[in-house]
Amino acid sequence: MMLHELVVTAAQVAVPAAPADPNVPTGADFKDWVLVIAGNIFIAILVLRSIGHYFKREWGELFGHIAAGVLVGGLIYANNETINVLKGFWGLLAGGS
Repeated sequence: MMLHELVVTAAQVAVPAAPADPNVPTGADFKDWVLVIAGNIFIAILVLRSIGHYFKREWGELFGHIAAGVLVGGLIYANNETINVLKGFWGLLAGGS
C-alpha cells in the first residue's frame, strides 16, 4: 500500500458516516409488536397446557412448561438481557470467555 493510499484510507475512516435519517422507518417497532403478540399467544398456549398437566398430576411436564414459559417470557419482555444470560451460560458450558 502506497503512502497516499494509506492517507486516503485513514481520512475515510476518520470522517464519520452521515447519520441515519430519524424519519425513515426501520421496522423495529413492528418487529417488537409482532414478537410481543406471538409470544403472548405462545405463553397462553403454555398456560392452558400446564393447567391440563396440573390436573392430570404430570409434574415433569408441568415444570417443563413453566421453564419454557419463563424462557419465552424473558425473550419477549427482556430480549437483550435474556440473550446475554444465555450467552453467559453457553460460555460456561463451552469453556469460552
